[in-house]
Amino acid sequence: MEVVEAWTPSRFELWSDGERVEERENPYGVIPFVLYPNLPRPKQFWGMSDIEPLREPLEELNRAFTQLSRILELSGNPIAVLENVEEARDIAVQPGAVWEVPEQARAYLLDLLQGGGVRLHVEYVDLVYRALHDLSEVPRVAFGEGRTTQSGVALRVELDPLLRRVERKRLIRTAAMRRRDRLVLAVAGHHLGRTFEGIDTTVRWSSAVPELVANGAPAAAVVTPSESALGALGDAGEVVAEAA
Repeated sequence: MEVVEAWTPSRFELWSDGERVEERENPYGVIPFVLYPNLPRPKQFWGMSDIEPLREPLEELNRAFTQLSRILELSGNPIAVLENVEEARDIAVQPGAVWEVPEQARAYLLDLLQGGGVRLHVEYVDLVYRALHDLSEVPRVAFGEGRTTQSGVALRVELDPLLRRVERKRLIRTAAMRRRDRLVLAVAGHHLGRTFEGIDTTVRWSSAVPELVANGAPAAAVVTPSESALGALGDAGEVVAEAA
Protein backbone atom coordinates (compact mmCIF):
# COMPACT_ATOMS: atom_id res chain seq x y z
CA MET A 1 0.00 0.00 0.00
CA GLU A 2 1.36 3.40 -1.00
CA VAL A 3 0.39 6.27 1.31
CA VAL A 4 1.09 9.87 0.27
CA GLU A 5 0.63 13.03 2.33
CA ALA A 6 0.26 16.25 0.33
CA TRP A 7 0.90 19.39 2.38
CA THR A 8 0.47 23.02 1.37
CA PRO A 9 0.32 26.03 3.71
CA SER A 10 -3.50 25.95 3.41
CA ARG A 11 -4.54 22.35 2.63
CA PHE A 12 -3.76 18.77 3.66
CA GLU A 13 -4.57 15.69 1.56
CA LEU A 14 -4.06 12.01 2.32
CA TRP A 15 -3.81 9.58 -0.59
CA SER A 16 -3.82 5.77 -0.43
CA ASP A 17 -3.01 3.70 -3.53
CA GLY A 18 -3.81 6.64 -5.77
CA GLU A 19 -7.16 7.47 -4.10
CA ARG A 20 -7.74 10.50 -1.91
CA VAL A 21 -9.09 9.33 1.45
CA GLU A 22 -8.91 12.61 3.39
CA GLU A 23 -8.87 16.32 2.62
CA ARG A 24 -9.00 19.22 5.07
CA GLU A 25 -7.47 22.55 5.94
CA ASN A 26 -3.91 22.65 7.19
CA PRO A 27 -4.35 23.27 10.93
CA TYR A 28 -0.81 24.63 11.32
CA GLY A 29 -0.84 27.20 8.54
CA VAL A 30 2.64 26.06 7.45
CA ILE A 31 4.15 22.90 5.95
CA PRO A 32 5.28 20.88 9.03
CA PHE A 33 8.59 19.82 7.54
CA VAL A 34 12.01 21.45 7.41
CA LEU A 35 13.90 20.85 4.17
CA TYR A 36 17.49 21.92 3.74
CA PRO A 37 20.17 21.08 1.15
CA ASN A 38 23.21 19.01 2.05
CA LEU A 39 25.37 21.01 -0.37
CA PRO A 40 23.52 24.00 -1.92
CA ARG A 41 23.51 24.44 -5.68
CA PRO A 42 23.13 27.88 -7.27
CA LYS A 43 19.53 28.59 -8.39
CA GLN A 44 18.39 25.05 -7.53
CA PHE A 45 16.03 23.91 -4.81
CA TRP A 46 17.59 20.51 -4.18
CA GLY A 47 21.14 20.21 -2.91
CA MET A 48 23.93 17.86 -3.91
CA SER A 49 25.01 14.65 -2.23
CA ASP A 50 28.51 14.25 -0.77
CA ILE A 51 28.92 11.18 -3.00
CA GLU A 52 28.40 12.95 -6.34
CA PRO A 53 31.85 14.61 -6.65
CA LEU A 54 33.47 11.36 -5.46
CA ARG A 55 31.75 9.05 -7.93
CA GLU A 56 34.25 9.50 -10.78
CA PRO A 57 37.45 8.96 -8.71
CA LEU A 58 35.83 5.94 -7.03
CA GLU A 59 35.05 4.39 -10.41
CA GLU A 60 38.61 5.12 -11.54
CA LEU A 61 39.94 3.53 -8.34
CA ASN A 62 37.92 0.39 -9.07
CA ARG A 63 39.37 0.23 -12.59
CA ALA A 64 42.93 0.69 -11.31
CA PHE A 65 42.51 -2.07 -8.72
CA THR A 66 41.02 -4.37 -11.38
CA GLN A 67 43.98 -3.82 -13.70
CA LEU A 68 46.48 -4.42 -10.91
CA SER A 69 44.60 -7.55 -9.82
CA ARG A 70 44.67 -8.98 -13.34
CA ILE A 71 48.42 -8.36 -13.66
CA LEU A 72 49.12 -10.14 -10.37
CA GLU A 73 46.82 -13.00 -11.38
CA LEU A 74 48.62 -13.45 -14.70
CA SER A 75 52.02 -13.26 -13.01
CA GLY A 76 50.94 -16.14 -10.75
CA ASN A 77 49.90 -18.14 -13.83
CA PRO A 78 52.70 -17.26 -16.27
CA ILE A 79 52.33 -17.39 -20.03
CA ALA A 80 54.77 -19.53 -22.00
CA VAL A 81 56.33 -17.71 -24.97
CA LEU A 82 57.93 -19.70 -27.81
CA GLU A 83 59.95 -17.93 -30.48
CA ASN A 84 60.86 -19.40 -33.89
CA VAL A 85 58.50 -22.31 -33.33
CA GLU A 86 55.96 -23.13 -36.04
CA GLU A 87 53.82 -25.54 -34.00
CA ALA A 88 53.58 -26.57 -30.34
CA ARG A 89 51.24 -28.75 -28.32
CA ASP A 90 50.74 -29.56 -24.67
CA ILE A 91 53.15 -26.94 -23.35
CA ALA A 92 52.88 -27.38 -19.57
CA VAL A 93 53.88 -24.52 -17.30
CA GLN A 94 54.67 -26.31 -14.05
CA PRO A 95 57.65 -27.15 -11.84
CA GLY A 96 59.92 -29.76 -13.44
CA ALA A 97 58.39 -29.43 -16.91
CA VAL A 98 60.80 -30.10 -19.81
CA TRP A 99 60.24 -28.42 -23.16
CA GLU A 100 61.80 -29.67 -26.38
CA VAL A 101 62.20 -26.90 -28.91
CA PRO A 102 63.87 -26.83 -32.33
CA GLU A 103 67.31 -25.45 -32.88
CA GLN A 104 67.53 -21.63 -32.80
CA ALA A 105 64.18 -21.51 -30.99
CA ARG A 106 63.69 -19.77 -27.70
CA ALA A 107 61.28 -20.50 -24.86
CA TYR A 108 60.62 -18.39 -21.78
CA LEU A 109 57.90 -17.27 -19.39
CA LEU A 110 56.35 -13.86 -19.84
CA ASP A 111 57.19 -11.80 -16.77
CA LEU A 112 54.64 -9.02 -16.35
CA LEU A 113 56.37 -7.72 -13.21
CA GLN A 114 59.73 -6.92 -14.78
CA GLY A 115 60.82 -3.32 -15.21
CA GLY A 116 58.82 -2.08 -12.22
CA GLY A 117 55.49 -2.16 -14.05
CA VAL A 118 53.54 -2.98 -10.91
CA ARG A 119 55.08 0.01 -9.11
CA LEU A 120 53.61 2.31 -11.76
CA HIS A 121 50.14 0.90 -11.09
CA VAL A 122 50.61 1.24 -7.32
CA GLU A 123 51.74 4.86 -7.72
CA TYR A 124 48.69 5.56 -9.89
CA VAL A 125 46.41 4.05 -7.23
CA ASP A 126 48.04 6.34 -4.64
CA LEU A 127 47.47 9.33 -6.96
CA VAL A 128 43.77 8.47 -7.31
CA TYR A 129 43.59 8.05 -3.52
CA ARG A 130 45.03 11.54 -3.05
CA ALA A 131 42.51 13.02 -5.49
CA LEU A 132 39.74 11.21 -3.62
CA HIS A 133 40.84 12.65 -0.28
CA ASP A 134 41.24 16.14 -1.77
CA LEU A 135 37.73 16.10 -3.24
CA SER A 136 36.20 14.73 -0.06
CA GLU A 137 38.17 17.21 2.10
CA VAL A 138 39.03 14.36 4.45
CA PRO A 139 42.85 14.01 4.71
CA ARG A 140 44.43 10.63 5.35
CA VAL A 141 45.54 11.77 8.81
CA ALA A 142 41.84 11.89 9.80
CA PHE A 143 41.92 8.08 9.74
CA GLY A 144 44.79 8.00 12.23
CA GLU A 145 47.45 7.54 9.57
CA GLY A 146 50.35 9.75 10.67
CA ARG A 147 53.52 9.77 8.61
CA THR A 148 55.78 11.08 11.39
CA THR A 149 55.57 12.38 14.91
CA GLN A 150 54.06 15.84 14.79
CA SER A 151 52.78 18.53 17.11
CA GLY A 152 49.14 19.24 17.78
CA VAL A 153 49.40 22.48 15.80
CA ALA A 154 50.78 20.64 12.76
CA LEU A 155 48.05 18.02 13.10
CA ARG A 156 45.37 20.71 13.20
CA VAL A 157 46.78 22.29 10.04
CA GLU A 158 46.52 18.92 8.26
CA LEU A 159 42.95 18.52 9.50
CA ASP A 160 42.01 22.07 8.41
CA PRO A 161 40.12 20.98 5.23
CA LEU A 162 37.95 18.62 7.28
CA LEU A 163 37.35 21.25 9.99
CA ARG A 164 36.26 23.79 7.37
CA ARG A 165 33.90 21.23 5.85
CA VAL A 166 32.39 20.57 9.28
CA GLU A 167 31.97 24.32 9.81
CA ARG A 168 30.13 24.76 6.49
CA LYS A 169 27.77 21.89 7.24
CA ARG A 170 27.11 23.25 10.73
CA LEU A 171 26.11 26.64 9.29
CA ILE A 172 23.51 24.96 7.07
CA ARG A 173 22.25 22.67 9.82
CA THR A 174 22.10 25.44 12.40
CA ALA A 175 19.65 27.43 10.26
CA ALA A 176 17.60 24.26 9.63
CA MET A 177 17.50 23.38 13.34
CA ARG A 178 16.34 26.86 14.29
CA ARG A 179 13.55 26.63 11.71
CA ARG A 180 12.65 23.23 13.13
CA ASP A 181 12.52 24.67 16.66
CA ARG A 182 10.17 27.44 15.56
CA LEU A 183 7.99 24.85 13.82
CA VAL A 184 7.90 22.65 16.94
CA LEU A 185 6.80 25.60 19.05
CA ALA A 186 4.12 26.54 16.52
CA VAL A 187 2.73 22.98 16.44
CA ALA A 188 2.87 22.74 20.24
CA GLY A 189 1.06 26.06 20.54
CA HIS A 190 -1.68 24.82 18.21
CA HIS A 191 -2.30 21.64 20.24
CA LEU A 192 -1.87 23.21 23.69
CA GLY A 193 -3.73 26.42 22.96
CA ARG A 194 -0.77 28.50 24.07
CA THR A 195 1.52 30.99 22.42
CA PHE A 196 5.29 30.79 22.43
CA GLU A 197 6.03 34.14 20.84
CA GLY A 198 9.25 35.73 21.96
CA ILE A 199 10.90 32.36 22.66
CA ASP A 200 14.08 31.79 20.69
CA THR A 201 16.50 28.87 20.62
CA THR A 202 20.24 28.69 20.19
CA VAL A 203 22.19 25.84 18.64
CA ARG A 204 25.55 25.19 20.28
CA TRP A 205 28.09 22.87 18.68
CA SER A 206 30.95 21.31 20.57
CA SER A 207 34.45 21.63 19.18
CA ALA A 208 35.30 19.26 16.32
CA VAL A 209 38.66 18.61 18.00
CA PRO A 210 39.59 18.91 21.67
CA GLU A 211 40.78 22.31 22.86
CA LEU A 212 43.91 21.90 24.94
CA VAL A 213 45.01 24.13 27.81
CA ALA A 214 48.15 23.67 29.89
CA ASN A 215 49.21 26.32 32.43
CA GLY A 216 46.95 28.85 30.72
CA ALA A 217 48.58 28.43 27.31
CA PRO A 218 47.81 26.16 24.35
CA ALA A 219 49.62 22.85 24.70
CA ALA A 220 51.38 20.99 21.91
CA ALA A 221 50.77 17.31 21.40
CA VAL A 222 53.13 14.81 19.81
CA VAL A 223 51.58 11.96 17.85
CA THR A 224 53.37 8.63 17.96
CA PRO A 225 52.63 5.67 15.69
CA SER A 226 51.32 3.66 18.67
CA GLU A 227 48.38 5.96 19.40
CA SER A 228 45.67 7.71 17.47
CA ALA A 229 46.08 11.32 16.36
CA LEU A 230 43.15 12.74 18.34
CA GLY A 231 44.02 10.52 21.29
CA ALA A 232 47.43 12.19 21.50
CA LEU A 233 45.76 15.59 21.49
CA GLY A 234 43.63 14.57 24.45
CA ASP A 235 46.65 13.32 26.41
CA ALA A 236 48.66 16.52 25.95
CA GLY A 237 46.59 18.69 28.26
CA GLU A 238 43.24 19.26 29.90
CA VAL A 239 40.30 18.77 27.53
CA VAL A 240 37.96 21.71 27.94
CA ALA A 241 35.51 20.76 25.17
CA GLU A 242 34.72 17.29 23.89
CA ALA A 243 34.82 16.52 20.18
CA ALA A 244 31.45 16.20 18.48
